[in-house]
Amino acid sequence: MSKQIRWGIMGAGRIAGWFSEGLTVAEGAVRYAVASRTLEKGVAFAETYGYEKAYGSYKELLQDEKVDVVYVATPVREHYACVKACLDAGKHVLCEKALTVNSQQAGELISLAREKKLFLMEAMWTKCQPVFRQIRKWVADGVLGDIQAVDIRFYTAAWKNHRLYKHELAGGALLDLGYYPVTVACSLLGNQPEKIFSHSVIGSSHVDLLDSIVLEYENGKFAHLSCGLGSEKMVSLYILGTKGRITMQQEFFFQATKAEVLDFDNEVLASFSGPFLKNGYEFEAIEVMECLNQGKTESETVRQDDSFAVMRILDECRRQAGFRFEFE
Repeated sequence: MSKQIRWGIMGAGRIAGWFSEGLTVAEGAVRYAVASRTLEKGVAFAETYGYEKAYGSYKELLQDEKVDVVYVATPVREHYACVKACLDAGKHVLCEKALTVNSQQAGELISLAREKKLFLMEAMWTKCQPVFRQIRKWVADGVLGDIQAVDIRFYTAAWKNHRLYKHELAGGALLDLGYYPVTVACSLLGNQPEKIFSHSVIGSSHVDLLDSIVLEYENGKFAHLSCGLGSEKMVSLYILGTKGRITMQQEFFFQATKAEVLDFDNEVLASFSGPFLKNGYEFEAIEVMECLNQGKTESETVRQDDSFAVMRILDECRRQAGFRFEFE
């Protein structure tokens, strides 16, 4: 039986709630403590999601010796400071994506975790889900042949006062939406494209509203990726290999529960179904706990170097757009 692991939650927002629901079906997961900026909000969250303790400050959470691992679910701007505080307090960390605002911050946190021999993983839940694991296995086994191109788009509807329009919270499409297409492309084609071409539309609130990215690899392979804040959700994934292809349009690629590989005569080469146990967040929690039970300080599924590589690509996209956050 898996060792019981006591989770501490830093931040009591919507994503923290979804993650907490995932914990209910993760064997060995103990919903132990939550910390918010106000005790009132922390208590309400603890009562809603079944946590034993609630704190009105992050410092109190980190001083609790019973907390084994912290899930950081604060706004992206705060990730660097929150993760650093966790590591300095000797806590293992699962941090919501994007890991940080830029690659310099990501590199510093990765180095600190390695120095302190503490577990650190970015909460890229897609990589931990059964369907995406299977797609990566199909690619590794050559079921699709040699991957030639990846085309991914992710547009979402965001109302006027949505956090993604707020510069002070590190808003914009790239770090929140574009992170998925870039991560998937790197997972399939590699972390080191030979060329990066990017174009961004910057809005009046000084965040990127639309982004188009082309990653060019050796032998003519490429990824065409786009994301944006629009009036409706529009999400799709297309992977083209020399033997077959994968298309996802009916189900969001980042939380898909089924996939199939078709050849060029539309014959099914392979198919897979991997339903969620709860809501999909459970798989990243299970990955963390399996690693901790095995004494690992890094996941082989969500590698720290991969997270760093994605941040470097996003840095270059923002450089080409001449866009930086004032607080960087």
